[in-house]
Amino acid sequence: MSVDPSLIAGLAGLITAVGGTITAVLGTRSKVKLDDIAQLQRKLDRAEEELAEVKAERDAALAQARTAHSAHVAQLQTEHDAEIARIRGRVDTLQEQLEARDRQLNKVDRRVLVMRGYIGKLSRVVLDLGGVVPDRPREMD
Repeated sequence: MSVDPSLIAGLAGLITAVGGTITAVLGTRSKVKLDDIAQLQRKLDRAEEELAEVKAERDAALAQARTAHSAHVAQLQTEHDAEIARIRGRVDTLQEQLEARDRQLNKVDRRVLVMRGYIGKLSRVVLDLGGVVPDRPREMD
């Protein structure tokens, strides 16, 4: 069986062409894959940059919020301390007034006791001398 050499040459050319096409397709697919990988890498880089920017903005906003919160807390603490000082001053003033009135009442009570004792002695002297002691006013009881 003899095969025509032009047929063998045709088949060889066809095999070479198919091999070249397959090689070209595989090469193109590899290049597409490399291009896809490069594109994904660029997207990843952009996403990481965006993440860093968002994180920096969030950290700045958080720091600003903490500063504002600290300032607000400090302001509230100052107001609170001032209010406590005002109330303590008022309590101290009222305590002093109470103690002054207590001293005054004690002084008046001592005078009343002394006067009652003196009135009692005077009443005995009047009775001893034969006099009449007037009735005690209701306000003395």
